[in-house]
Amino acid sequence: MNYLYSGHPDGEFNLPAIGHPLLRGDGLFETIKSENGSLFFLDRHLERLAYCSRELLFEQGDFLAMRRNIDLLLERTSGIARGRFRITLFPDGQYLLSHEQAPLRILPQKLFLSPKIRFSDASLTGKKSLSYGESSFGLRFAHSRGCDDLLYLNERAEIVETGLANILIEKRGAFLTPSLASGCLPGIVRGVLLDWFKDVKEAVLTVEDVKSATGMYVLSSMREIDLVTELHDENGAVQKFQITAAAEKLRADYLINSRSLPNS
Repeated sequence: MNYLYSGHPDGEFNLPAIGHPLLRGDGLFETIKSENGSLFFLDRHLERLAYCSRELLFEQGDFLAMRRNIDLLLERTSGIARGRFRITLFPDGQYLLSHEQAPLRILPQKLFLSPKIRFSDASLTGKKSLSYGESSFGLRFAHSRGCDDLLYLNERAEIVETGLANILIEKRGAFLTPSLASGCLPGIVRGVLLDWFKDVKEAVLTVEDVKSATGMYVLSSMREIDLVTELHDENGAVQKFQITAAAEKLRADYLINSRSLPNS
């Protein structure tokens, strides 16, 4: 992995391993898809990072300098054709940039309806926090049930997101994603779809909406748009989904537009 630590152009990473940010998972991160030297929707990622850092009362660093260091690391790693670029920001304004090869993965997901809820108004709700213990446990729980991830509800029994991705359902000719009021992450691909496609809308979604959906998909910066094939619950019920022609078109249009406008 190639990395660059703020304040150390030679790439020397010297944040103490037992220091407060790493020991307590106190920080924010952004994961950005790269292809042939282009970072997809970098401005959107940086805007989200800056907003969340203000909300969590981080020291405000120099984001222009960060942008220059991002360009520097991209230049150093120009041989990466398809990669994962990550920005990790700490409360004192320091940050770590990393860029590694990431092979293309199209992995249809099996989800398990979580027995645990996500609160819609917690301090870290809607933020890409290093405090990832809840999602990590959720992944292990899902794997123990033969699934890939959990589908979370909030305290109002509304659909929120998975441990790793936003949710999109297809229903009556429209594509619906949970509103931010649910507590979901303001995901980058989610936001792009809402901005670019009139058939994609926010809505308050429940399990009943999922049961009547013709399709279900996960959205994330690295996966982009992936099919959910099955939704399991604790009673042993399994709902199955297949990708529809409308979803194939949405995904194709997204891929075409995102490659021609990677920072829109």
